[in-house]
Amino acid sequence: TEKLELPSAAIMFFTYYLVQTRPVMTDDVIVDHLEKLQRVQNSFDHVFYVELWLTALTGLAEVNLTGHTLLWKSFVLVKLPTLIEKLEERKFAKFSHDEMEMLSYESLKNSCHECVINQLFGFRGLFSACSQHVETIDDLFQAPDIFVDILKVCLKKNLVRREFVLRLLEDRSTELEWGGNILDDPSSQMVDHLVSTATTMTTWSASGELKPLAILCHSINEIPSLLDIIHLYRHPFELLEPLEQLCNKWEKSIDNTSFESYVQDYENYGIIFLLLYNIVHSYELHKNLKDVLQDENGFCHTWITQSSVAYEPEMLNTENFTLLEEWVNALSTIQDIPENLIKATNPRILIELAPTIFKKSLAEVEKSSKDFRNIENVENIENVENFGVVTLETLLQNFEIFLKPYLSYALIGVIQWLCDDICFKGPNSLSSKVLNYLMLNNDFPLPIMRLVGTGVLSILNYTSNNNLSSQEPIEAVESVEAVEGSDSNLKVKITNVIPESVSKHSSETLYSQFKLLFTSITFGGCQRKSRFINIDEEYEDEFRQYNLASDLSWQSAHHLDIDLFRTCLEIHGPKIFIDLIVEGVLIAGEKGMGLRAAELGASLITLPLCYTWNVHLQPINLIHILFTDVLIQALDKIIMYSQGYALGFMSFFILIICNKNPNFVLTGGKNICNDFIEYILPKFQVKEVNQVEISKVWGPLMNGPTKGFMDALISNNSEISEKLPNLALKNLLIELDLN
Repeated sequence: TEKLELPSAAIMFFTYYLVQTRPVMTDDVIVDHLEKLQRVQNSFDHVFYVELWLTALTGLAEVNLTGHTLLWKSFVLVKLPTLIEKLEERKFAKFSHDEMEMLSYESLKNSCHECVINQLFGFRGLFSACSQHVETIDDLFQAPDIFVDILKVCLKKNLVRREFVLRLLEDRSTELEWGGNILDDPSSQMVDHLVSTATTMTTWSASGELKPLAILCHSINEIPSLLDIIHLYRHPFELLEPLEQLCNKWEKSIDNTSFESYVQDYENYGIIFLLLYNIVHSYELHKNLKDVLQDENGFCHTWITQSSVAYEPEMLNTENFTLLEEWVNALSTIQDIPENLIKATNPRILIELAPTIFKKSLAEVEKSSKDFRNIENVENIENVENFGVVTLETLLQNFEIFLKPYLSYALIGVIQWLCDDICFKGPNSLSSKVLNYLMLNNDFPLPIMRLVGTGVLSILNYTSNNNLSSQEPIEAVESVEAVEGSDSNLKVKITNVIPESVSKHSSETLYSQFKLLFTSITFGGCQRKSRFINIDEEYEDEFRQYNLASDLSWQSAHHLDIDLFRTCLEIHGPKIFIDLIVEGVLIAGEKGMGLRAAELGASLITLPLCYTWNVHLQPINLIHILFTDVLIQALDKIIMYSQGYALGFMSFFILIICNKNPNFVLTGGKNICNDFIEYILPKFQVKEVNQVEISKVWGPLMNGPTKGFMDALISNNSEISEKLPNLALKNLLIELDLN
């Protein structure tokens, strides 16, 4: 039945992609992709919409188990209905006014979506799973029944009629209007309000009022789901632009205000700066920073590209060199850090200098240690400070000032530099002791922990796995009690604060994880018979559904993890990535599930997984590798008709997505589809052969397993052959009388 065959791999992947990937596509681009997906799926409207709803509800049900549902609920109740509404508008625009009246389009639209709702209503178990563990943050989502919410939003979008909703609910007293919370239309209300408020408050802050914007930024930082929801509708640039301007240009007016006034402004600046860095860090925007930050020479852009750099003193200007010396001297004594020094240090300068301050201070400890050991007759010395010796104990105690809210934002670069130093010197180095001392401190800020924890954990795992040893240990000046905790304790603390920091995608197991996830998605559903078009009767038995229960080696991976696929592409590169996809399609083709594998493979290739300047990781290069290399070799390896059909369907899928798409235009103005014409079609093309001899020439291709490849293209080729005028396939089909 249809229920057991949904959702399709392509729709499931695209839905999860929209929720998990940032920056998100614009609505127009998404609708264009959905139109092409429906063309590839060969689906009626109501079937296509049911697949979209079921995929979104499945994602919500999965995250419901963790209790973190805000992002998926926002997608189900706001983003998806908006996309469906715009998809209907796109279809509406193709008809004239007279045609609309003749077709009674509005009535047909309502009937379609009411049919969809009726089908969805049968999935009671899924709706029950979606309605559990409702997460509420400031009444962000209040409705306990997700099905009722879907009815309400469909009514609001004019997708269904009011009488249909009332009849389905069997309760005419039910309130069908939204109650004034985020569900009123967060894409235009909540998100617009937050972004516009940030922009307005930035203007206020230019005159010295940081507090209003800092309160807003603190709220967003404290609710990660809120940041995800904002960027489900808006490009990060829109929020980053005002934050960047402020962080680049804000100056504390020099006056006789109190120390408390200074530290309050510095703390507020730090909160704003942390939100900016949080956005860049969370969505890995540093890989394409020029597209999200305006000023390439400004502080934010410059610092993010070299956040862990500790400068050599001679590289600093006179003012910064003086500040460096004052900070190092202050940290090396047992006295408190002077208030005037803190007031005189602009937050931007502190952020830039902090790694250098720590490096120079630790260098003073090492130097003092050597000098102290060279002093003769040091027996019975009780206070080494009397000899001008800088002790690690004193330094650690003074480093605690960086845990204060008005300085803690500078710790990002510091922690990164400490990790770099540990990587070179080992787990017994001074940097390791400082890292443990600071991060195991109960006052270490949680926002900083969330931003640096994963990187710290990677370094700790690296040093322990590689048994790195330190240089000669520092003796004489170090108090054993000065450094508490250990790497193991720090690992525990990080994983408690950031459970997802535990690496799921180690390079050693990435191959097997990729194959497992690819297999689980492929065999996790059934293929609709309507997608099998023009299959040679001789090979029909090859398309029988594979019985998973008979294969005990297969294990289900419940969640579609876009990040795993992205990591595999980044670590192993585009060639291996394409090899793994084609291998997965061929394996699935052997077991009758090639079309689902082809849908998944084409989705992985055509959707941008990495937001990066590296063109080698972009879809257009992946398609180039497929058509000019991997697919050519795969065609020679096909042993079953169903394998050829799967590869042909994947090629057709890719050609449809690329057609008339400006993102797939090569240098010189040609579309990437030309690679298919130039490299793949010649393998099937007749060259100066008499009509009588065609069967002999084409025996290995058209009369064997590879025939499935061409049959898959032919069964769906009406658009391709018409919209790609130079496609050699058109002439081939006419010549062989197969179209």
